[in-house]
Parts: sequence; C-alpha cells; structure tokens
Amino acid sequence: MKGALDSSARLLFRSALVIFLVTIVIGILNGLDIWLPSRQMILTHVHAGTLGWITMSVIGVALLMYGENADDAAVKSGTRLAQAVVGATVLYVIAFATTTGVLRPIAGTLMLAAIVWALIWVVGQRATTPSTIPTVGMLLALISLTIGAVLGVLLGLFIANGSLPGLDADTAGSLAGAHPPAMLIGYLVLAGVAVSEWLLDKDPGPASESKSGLTVVYGLFLSGLLFNVAFIADIEALIQVASMLEVIGIVIFLVRMRGHLTPSTWKGIGSDAFGIMSVVYVAVGIALLVYVVQLFVSGELDPETGEGPLGVLIAFDHALFIGAMTNALFGVVARRLAYDGLMRMVVWGVNVSLAGFLVGLVADSAIVKQVSAPVMGLALMLGIYVFLTRSEAEPSAG
Repeated sequence: MKGALDSSARLLFRSALVIFLVTIVIGILNGLDIWLPSRQMILTHVHAGTLGWITMSVIGVALLMYGENADDAAVKSGTRLAQAVVGATVLYVIAFATTTGVLRPIAGTLMLAAIVWALIWVVGQRATTPSTIPTVGMLLALISLTIGAVLGVLLGLFIANGSLPGLDADTAGSLAGAHPPAMLIGYLVLAGVAVSEWLLDKDPGPASESKSGLTVVYGLFLSGLLFNVAFIADIEALIQVASMLEVIGIVIFLVRMRGHLTPSTWKGIGSDAFGIMSVVYVAVGIALLVYVVQLFVSGELDPETGEGPLGVLIAFDHALFIGAMTNALFGVVARRLAYDGLMRMVVWGVNVSLAGFLVGLVADSAIVKQVSAPVMGLALMLGIYVFLTRSEAEPSAG
C-alpha cells in the first residue's frame, strides 16, 4: 500500500541519487591518483555525499517511517519540507564547490533550517506513529544531525572569518573542530543502525518491549554526545569512554541482528542484501573507529595536521559513508524492485570493491586502492542508473 508521502520521499531519493554522482566522480578520479583535488573539491566530495546523498535520503526515510498515519496538514507540510530540503541541499553543494567564503555558512544556515524543520516534523508525528526501535533511532539520529549541523555552521563561519564572535580562538576552534566527529559518530552510525533495522525487521514490536534495542539507540546517542563534549572541551579520557559505549552499543546491535547474518538468510534474500551489508559495515566502521581512537590517543595520528596514517581515518569514513549508509539507503530505494542480475551486480560490485578499498587505505597500498576505487564507483553508478530508470517503483512505508 502506498503512503501519502511516497511521492515526496521519492523526490528526495531521486534528487539525492543525482547529487551522489558528484561525490562518485570526484572519488573515482582521486582514488585513481590521476587527479589531486583541492581541499575545496575534497570538501565538496564529502558534503555532496554526507548531506546531498545521505541526509536528503535519510529525511526521505523519516517521511516514510513517520508518515504512514499523517493527516492532511502533516502531508502538506512534509511535501513542502521535501521541496525545501532539495533546494537547500543543491545550494549547499554549489556553495562548497564554488567558494570558501561567507556563502558557505549562509548556505549552511539554510541547510540547518531545513534539518530543524525535518526534526520538528518528525517530533510532531510521534503521537500518530508506532514507537519502534527504528523510529526512536531515527528521531535520535535527526537530533544528532541537528547538533552536527549547528557545529557545521560554526565551522563555516570560523573558516570564512578566522574567528567566532564573542569566543576566543581556542574555544572557537574547538567548537568548529567538533563538527566532523558529530556527523560521523553521532549521526551516521545511529542513522545506519536505524535504517538497516527498519529494512530487516519486518514486524517490529513496541520500543518499550525491547530493552536491548533501546540500549543500542540511546547508548549510541549518548556516545555521540560524549564525543562532541570530548572534542569541544579537549578531554582525551572522555574519547575513550565514548568509544567504549559505541562498541557496546554495536555489539548489542549485532546480537539483535544475528538472525539476519547467517548464511541461510542469503537464499532468496532479495533487496534485503543491502540491509545485511549495512549491518556488516557498521561493525567494520566501529572496529576502525577503535583503531583511529587508539592512534589519536597515542599521538600517532593527528587529523588536523595530517600527520600519521590518515588512510585509517579515511577508511573509517568510507566504511560509514558507503558501507553502512549507502547500503542501507540503496536497500530502501530497492525494496519494490526486482532483485535481478543487475541488482546483484550492484550489491556485490559495491561491497567487494569497498572491502578492497578499505584494505588499500589501511595497508597504504596504492595499487589496491587504485583498482578498487573505480570498480566501486562504477558499481555505485550502476545502482543509480537502475534506481532512476525503474522510477515507477516508488518506496512505501513499512
């Protein structure tokens, strides 16, 4: 059965897929080492992926999760929200690609307004939406996203002006520097968990009846907050506490998902394959996070100066961007599509090449990275082609 907000969700998904091409093309060229993109283009690559592809799609999933029982007013608001998110995101990506000045924080503020609108809309729908672990996780992910977006605007102002009004340089730098971990750890991990469980658990019970599920989503949310505080206040010990909470949450999540990870589940699996791969890469991402934290605490890795094995940090990013989130979101878009040969090529092309890409980054092997990056990019493009050309298969809630 189609939901009233399916068309709005589809607008977000299709727009996000097109913007994702920007990220993919830059990634292929950079991965082949035939073009060394400027920092401006690297940031465009990151933000076209994180906000243009992932966040636009996450808001689309939120419309599906929370829109099943929406009344006419909520449907109209959700429709306008989808249109506003598309407009703000396009402007945001253009701003990152074309300037380093004040246009970035202006576009970031518009993007923040759209994100806050999405959060308010979801909060307004809680009374008519069954409370399940995925819906609770999505709400917490949007709160984390809002925090990250606020820090992102501060970072944009700091880069544009070299300072933040009313704050000394150290405090301003700490607030601005907390943006990446807020988005990566606080938002992406939690969103990946929420969307993948929503895909795989076809009959979720009430959240109040799942202590383990609540432990996962609230534990990951708390961990993200602690990471924010640790980076803002420069409390190294708190980073390790937050990492421990993150690991505990993901271990419990894997136990909850264990029934979907057995070899027998692959028989006739269909598009749920994307959801399973998302779960796998959430685990890979957290393992890499633990490694990154240990390198950071020991002084072997400094992301700000670029000293140390940066490949490990980039591997962590991509395990979440592509492995956890893109798999989960591809799974949402593919739910009504036939799981045919092309779809299998997308699943295995993306995930096998991603595994190779991560190995190449961690091992600092240029040849492995150069082979894996274009294969992964082409597999992602194939997925975009399949999803856009099979446009009659709209996503539905449930």
